[in-house]
Amino acid sequence: MAERAVFLDRDNTIIANDGYLGDPAQVKLLPGAAAAIASLRRLGYRIVVVSNQSGVARGMFDEAAVESVNQEMIRQLKEQAGAHVDASYYCPYHPEAVVPEYKLDHEWRKPRPGMLKAAREDFNLDLSQCWMIGDQPRDVAAGASVGCRTILLSDPDRQMESGDNVPAITPNFIVRSLADAARIIVREGNSPNRDPAPVPLIAPDAPAALEESPAKTASDPSNTVVTQDADALASAIAGKLSHHNAEPIKPVLEEILQQLRNAHRKSEIAEFSLSLLLATILQAFAVVCLVVGVWDGLTAIHVVATARNPSWWWYYRVLYQLTALEWMVGGLILQVMVVALLLRHRNKQ
Repeated sequence: MAERAVFLDRDNTIIANDGYLGDPAQVKLLPGAAAAIASLRRLGYRIVVVSNQSGVARGMFDEAAVESVNQEMIRQLKEQAGAHVDASYYCPYHPEAVVPEYKLDHEWRKPRPGMLKAAREDFNLDLSQCWMIGDQPRDVAAGASVGCRTILLSDPDRQMESGDNVPAITPNFIVRSLADAARIIVREGNSPNRDPAPVPLIAPDAPAALEESPAKTASDPSNTVVTQDADALASAIAGKLSHHNAEPIKPVLEEILQQLRNAHRKSEIAEFSLSLLLATILQAFAVVCLVVGVWDGLTAIHVVATARNPSWWWYYRVLYQLTALEWMVGGLILQVMVVALLLRHRNKQ
């Protein structure tokens, strides 16, 4: 039976690295990465790291250094969250290498899918049930070319790399972190694979180019593009603002971003409301008042049997009935106040 895996880029996906890393002492896991990988492994996914390591071809360090960095990353993942990595593939080749033996346009170099195909053979993977996660368009292209679903990690403060003749492929999802990507996989893991729309991720010659915002409508079941949430869209716009000269419209776009994020947060969790808190407290008191009122009303029915002076039974019955009425009126008043507070809370949303 075929297995499934999550393919992960290494640098700026699992560990922080904006350059070429050959020193294991500098390995630092990104926040939440270990816990995300551990949770994906518990779901039954193989965890496979696939990374371009052209620093070898450029003569900055050797393959032993790459292995040392990978082993230190694996050690920290296990130490922090018990996260297990099944395999780590890397490509040390580059077409413009300064080290002759590594000067090669190798099939393993992303955006080519050579490493993913090798993992398929090693682990008997069904690539249509696999995911590819990375922080660059080449990661998305490598995964999409063999049928994997793809997630792009988009950080507005980090610039996308260019080159490598990356095809224009839109990821299935755009999120901020590996933890966010893990939540997407938990939610979407058992749903059928859906191909993303072939629109450009980056258009360097278009000053106001933005990522296409994938959307799927209920009225159009043939639409196979995946929904992207408001916060991810906001992140995509913010990333474009950092790449292009958009100063004249930047204030307007930033306001739109804030509105999108606010709308997204409100849809996820209701903001704290004093009206809602008071309504909850008063509802409890209203229930108590109504219960006591009903109890006194029932007691009034049997007052003859319990009265100390049977000749005064009517007095005790009226007393209990009046007390029951007071409790029930008080409960009804509190219930009206609860309804008013709930309406006030709803109007503020």
